[in-house]
Amino acid sequence: MTIQTDRRAFLAAGSIATLTALAGCTGQSETESQSAELPSYTEMLGVQLYTVRELFERDARGTLEALAEIGVKDCETAGLFDHKAADIRAIMTDLGLVSRSAHIRLPELQDGIGPSLEDAEILGQSILYLGWIPEDERTADRYRALADLLNERGAEAKAAGKMIGYHNHEFEFVEQEGTTGYNILLERTDPELVTMEIDFFWVAEAGVDPLDLFKRAPGRFTSCHIKDRSSGGDMVSVGDGVIDFKTLLPLAEEAGIERFYVEHDNPEDALASVGRSFAHLTA
Repeated sequence: MTIQTDRRAFLAAGSIATLTALAGCTGQSETESQSAELPSYTEMLGVQLYTVRELFERDARGTLEALAEIGVKDCETAGLFDHKAADIRAIMTDLGLVSRSAHIRLPELQDGIGPSLEDAEILGQSILYLGWIPEDERTADRYRALADLLNERGAEAKAAGKMIGYHNHEFEFVEQEGTTGYNILLERTDPELVTMEIDFFWVAEAGVDPLDLFKRAPGRFTSCHIKDRSSGGDMVSVGDGVIDFKTLLPLAEEAGIERFYVEHDNPEDALASVGRSFAHLTA
């Protein structure tokens, strides 16, 4: 199933309107907000390395050096390509960087997460997020099976001192059989074994209010991806779109989110996009 374009645009516009209206909920004027101390989420502000994947694949050290110069503290991995976990950990240690989580693919979850857990231990990561599922996995029955698999792998991860998580796109919020894939995942997974990473761009694309999710599933969200969205629906660097992150992110932090990752799926200039996003969030 797919969301019709006009319906998706309508729902996304409603979600964006909610997000952009959040500025009025704080009781602060723009001047007061700008003069306030930097919010605590900036202390460990990170980046999802998918943003710089081509650079990272070619030159891991050079890419991580450039990110460190921008101000990145935490690098969430999205595959190591041909690099060894020990080598990446050594580079990060040299640069004062950490990696607290990783994205893994569905085959890694299905075939066994032993190797992923080993890399996570070397890198110092505590959460492995399933980052995406193919279209044929997006039925109600498949979401139920996925939730059970997440619980099973979550138990294995917990025994190793780690945790399993799930990262959303927009397709999980398509209605089917009186529910959605995301509802199934939230209701069927064990909160002690499976956590959630919310992607604010894709939530807006689906026309969902993230604050409603936080209220409906308190304590389920550990991490977030910070992507901005233009009024026309394009993914843009943070600050170039209409989502009011400077108001939203402190509210997300109050809801329990403790990991904040800037991301852009396909930027024209990956490092420039990260730099622009960081400058906006730390201004």
